Amino acid sequence: MSLKRVLSFVLFLSFASGSLIYASDDARPNVLFIAIDDLRSQLGCYGDPRMVTPNIDRLAEAGVLFEQHYVSQPICVASRAALLTSLRAERTKGNAGWAKVPGVQTIGRTFGDSGYFTAALGKIWHLAGGKFKDSVLDRFDVEWNRPLESRYGDPELSAIWENEDESSKRKKGQLPAAEDPLDVPDEAYGDGLLALESIKVMNQAVESGKPFLLMVGFYKPHLPFNAPKKYWDLYDPNNLPGTPELEDLPEGGSQFQLRKKHDLWGYQEGFTFKNPPAGDAAQHLRHGYAACISYVDAQIGKVMAELDRLELTDNTIVVLWSDHGFQLGHLGSWTKLTNFEMTAGSPLIISAPGFAQDIKTKKIVESVDLFPTLLDLCGLEDLTVTDGVTLRPLLQNPSSSDWNEPAFHAVNRGGKVGHAVRDERFRYIEWRSGWGDAGKVLDVELYDFQKFPEERVNVAGNPEYQSERDRLAKLLWTWE
Repeated sequence: MSLKRVLSFVLFLSFASGSLIYASDDARPNVLFIAIDDLRSQLGCYGDPRMVTPNIDRLAEAGVLFEQHYVSQPICVASRAALLTSLRAERTKGNAGWAKVPGVQTIGRTFGDSGYFTAALGKIWHLAGGKFKDSVLDRFDVEWNRPLESRYGDPELSAIWENEDESSKRKKGQLPAAEDPLDVPDEAYGDGLLALESIKVMNQAVESGKPFLLMVGFYKPHLPFNAPKKYWDLYDPNNLPGTPELEDLPEGGSQFQLRKKHDLWGYQEGFTFKNPPAGDAAQHLRHGYAACISYVDAQIGKVMAELDRLELTDNTIVVLWSDHGFQLGHLGSWTKLTNFEMTAGSPLIISAPGFAQDIKTKKIVESVDLFPTLLDLCGLEDLTVTDGVTLRPLLQNPSSSDWNEPAFHAVNRGGKVGHAVRDERFRYIEWRSGWGDAGKVLDVELYDFQKFPEERVNVAGNPEYQSERDRLAKLLWTWE
C-alpha cells in the first residue's frame, strides 16, 4: 500500500467519530458537483487577473484550490469515466473498459443506493444524447440533457439553438468554430438553459426530503466558441488572457504529442493539421474561449445563488472540476489529448463545510480521488475497487508534508499510448505500442519543471538526468 493510501486510511480512522461521519440522512451533507468541459486553469483564482470569473473565484475563497490536479486521460469520454468510477485509464485501457472491471461502482448508483436524491444534468457521462442507461451501470433519479424541442417556449431563439448543435453540422463545414458574438440572452445557448434546469432540480431535491447529489455538467468553453455578446465585450481582443501562447513543440519533444485530427478540424474556417489557426483567426478563437469561460461563470453564479437562497450552503459540499485542460496553439497543439501540463492538468476546487477555506495547495491530486473523497465526507461506505484515495487530509491541512505521491495519466494515439507520471518536479512519458508495459517503447520524454517551468525542453536524452529517468521509469508502473 502506498504512503498516500496509508495516510488516508489512518486519517479516515482518526476522524471516524468526527462531525462529518453521519448516522442519518438528515445529517448528511448535500453535494453539488459542477463539471466544466475543456476548461484549463485560465481563471482569476488561478492567477490570471485579466479573466472575469467572479463566481468561480468566490467559490475558491470558500474552499481549497488545487493547483496541480491531473485527469486520468485528457479527453472527455475517458476522463469522465475515470472520475465517475475512480478507475485510472491504465486499468480500463481508456474509454469503456471500466464496465468490465469486477466490482466497479458508479457514482450515481452508489449515492442513490445510500439514500441520496441523485441528478445528472448536462454533460456528466459522455454518452450519445447524454443518456444514462443501466447498460452502462449507472443510474440517477433525474437525468436531463438540454432537449432541443424545449427552448422554454421561446421559438425566436430556435435558430441560435440549432446552430449550437455541433454534432450534426460541424462535419459538413456548416458551423463556425468561433461564432461572431450575438446580442442574445444567456438562455439562447445550452448552458443558460442548464442553469435554469439545475435550479429547478435543486428545489425538487429539497422537496424529496433526502440529501442530494446534484451533478451539473456545463458544456462551455467547449467548441464551438459561442456566447452572448456581453461576455465577448468583457475582453480586449488586443490584450487577451492566456496569451502569448508558446507555439512550437518543445525542443526534442515527441512527434506523438501532435494530434493530427481533433475537435477543431472540420469547422467552417477550414482549419487542418497543415493549416492551423494563425494570426487574427487564432486570436478570434482565443477571444471566444475567454468569453465562453465568463459565460459559464455567470451560469455557475446563478446555481450558487439558489443554493444560498435555499439556505443550503452551510450543509453542501461544492466541487468544481474540469475533465481536462485545453491548448490554443500552445506548444504546437490545439485543443486536448496531449500529455502536456496545460491539458493533463485542470482546475479543481473543493468547498466543504468545516474544512479549510481560501487556500491553495500545490499537492498533486488526481480525478480518481474525488469519488472516494465524497463518499468519505458524506459518511458513506468506501469503494471496494478504486485507484483513488480520499482528499480529506488535504482539505484539513493543504500543506501536509506527508502527501507526496505522483499522478498518473495517459494519451492514446490510435494504439500508440503515452504513459505518463508527474511528481513535484518532473513529468516522465513513455510512448509505447499499446497499453501497459508489455508494449514496445517508441519514444521517451522527460520534463524538468524546476529548470524549464514552461515545459520547453525534453531532457530525456541528457546524461545528467539518467538517474531521474531510471527512477521515474520504475515509478511509472507503480500506478496500481
